[in-house]
Amino acid sequence: MFSSNSPFARGYRQHQPVYPNTEPCVDIKLLTREPGRIPIGKYLDGAITRDADDHFLFIENATDKKRNDVQQRNPHVYEGVYININRKPDGTLYPTFNRPQFNEQFTCIEFCRRAAEELIQVASGFAYNLEEEKPT
Repeated sequence: MFSSNSPFARGYRQHQPVYPNTEPCVDIKLLTREPGRIPIGKYLDGAITRDADDHFLFIENATDKKRNDVQQRNPHVYEGVYININRKPDGTLYPTFNRPQFNEQFTCIEFCRRAAEELIQVASGFAYNLEEEKPT
């Protein structure tokens, strides 16, 4: 794809491993409940389908329920670069790893080192004050 040497094609080839799910130069048709343009920053609840090679279709759900009202099951109390810290309903904390994009410079070993450093920093209380407190 993008065999030309245009700046756009070179940029796409350079950043394709970083954004593997990016679809450049596509048309998207939006079927929304309200006419007009979507305000900047507004989220829509719906489904997107690929109905042709370079064409996508988004259909907004017809319900008034917003996903913002749904309470997250185990919310993040810390969101880092390499790890997140979640809190269970009983108040205990547990770490999860973010998915890295490995390449020649950033290997699995380097990711583990950086994640360990971030975990030590969080556990020491430097990043945030994370006491294990029971929910009330």
